[in-house]
Formats: sequence, structure tokens, C-alpha cells
Amino acid sequence: MSFDDRRRNVRSLLFFLVALLGTVVLSFAGSFAGAADRDVALGPRYSPTAQDQALPPNPEARPGPRVALTFDDGPSPQLTPYILDVLAAKRVRATFFLQGDNTEARPELVERIHREGHVVANHAWDHAWFPDLTAAEAEEEITRTNEVLQDITGVRPTLFRYPFGQPSPDGDAVLARLGMSNGVHWKWTSNKPGDFQCPGADALVDYVVTEATDQAMILLHDAGDTIGCPPAQLDYLPRAIDELRARGFVFGVVAPSPVPSPLNGGSRAAVVP
Repeated sequence: MSFDDRRRNVRSLLFFLVALLGTVVLSFAGSFAGAADRDVALGPRYSPTAQDQALPPNPEARPGPRVALTFDDGPSPQLTPYILDVLAAKRVRATFFLQGDNTEARPELVERIHREGHVVANHAWDHAWFPDLTAAEAEEEITRTNEVLQDITGVRPTLFRYPFGQPSPDGDAVLARLGMSNGVHWKWTSNKPGDFQCPGADALVDYVVTEATDQAMILLHDAGDTIGCPPAQLDYLPRAIDELRARGFVFGVVAPSPVPSPLNGGSRAAVVP
């Protein structure tokens, strides 16, 4: 082989190695950027107020009618970070009924929900209409979501809420076999609009306060249709928490119960500290 041939071979090898290195660097940078993007909230954030900072370490350590704030359909980068900010600042624990597909897409938000002491519950995989599902489909909606939630948090969910609040015999059979709740419902006895109807902050404060009574489970959302509502609507949450506390309420989380709750659609669940 001539000197020129060897030189051409060396140059070709160097070109190949440089191209390969560039591909690896670009791939790593893309992966890093993708991971960073997953940690970025896409909606507003909440900053604690002076009133928040003056709260005692455990504001719930007092008697009073107890309510649970429950959030469905999440997590989402548009709404969940703000809601968690508010709950942390107000020192309120809540119950999150999470969808499996959203959980799989945003595990870092599920980790935060769990780490900050909230209850992680099952809201099926992709918000299916259970009356139309086969037995196999109903089982997959529930068990697949359980699996991804347990993989992230290390805890198997014991609570389940049907999408749209619509049960099915096949879904009930799966829940019974797994020893899960019979489908946690909620209290909504007024004609006040819910958050997914985008009524605005004032109307939502009115809705939450109207529905609040001892053992009430209040239906709210941190994803789904609520994402399309004006961001200013989110101001309802800190205002409603402050108003309920001013009225003597304390906050709790949802837990399984052997006794049906007529107040919450017959759910075998209760609001506990």
C-alpha cells in the first residue's frame, strides 16, 4: 500500500470517528434537553404569601368538620405544579386520582405528589367509559394503572375512581378481586359549575364552599378539560382553602372504609386526617 493510500485511509477513519462522536454528542444533548423539558412547568406557579408563611406547622391539628380536596385526570405540567405549590404553601394534603397514561408521561410529577405526602389513587389508564368496556379491557384499565403507579411510588393504590363516575359490573369485579375501593365518588349536590366548565375563580370558590360539609369529597381536576380554562381561574384554590379554614374546616385525605358514605355517592371511603 502506498503512502498516499495509507494517508487516505487514515483521513477516512478520522472522518468516521469525528462523525460518530458528533452523533453521540447530539444524541446526549437531545436526551438531556428532553429530560430538562420534563421538569419545566408549562403553566403558572404559586408563591407563598405572608399569611401562608405564618401558618402553624400542622394547621389540621384541631377539631372541626373535615373535607377532602380530590383532583382527577392528572398529572399535567400545565396545572399540577401550581396545585402542588398551593397545597405545600397552605400545608394541605389532598388525594390525586391519576390517569395511567398521564402518569407514564410525567413520572416526575407523580413522584412529587407522593413525596409531598398526598394520596396517590387510580383513575384508570386513559379515562375510558367503563360501561362500554369488555371484562378484559376493564381489567387492563385498572391493573395497568396500578402497576405504573406502584413502580413510581413503591405503593400499590387502594383507591379507585371511575372516569365520569360511571361504574360497570366488570370493573366492580376487578376492584373486588384486587381489594380496592368500590369506586370513590364525590359530593356535588348543588347546581354550581365545576372547574372543567371554566366558570372562573369566583364561581369555583363558591362551588367549593357550597359543597363543603363534614366528610365531603370535593371533585376538582389537574388535567383534562380544565387545562383549556383561563389560567386566572387557578386562583380559586388558595382562596377556597383560606375561606374554608376561616369557616372552621380542616382538611383530610380519602381512605378506604367498610362503611358506605351516602354523602359521597355510596363510596366505601372516608375523609381521614
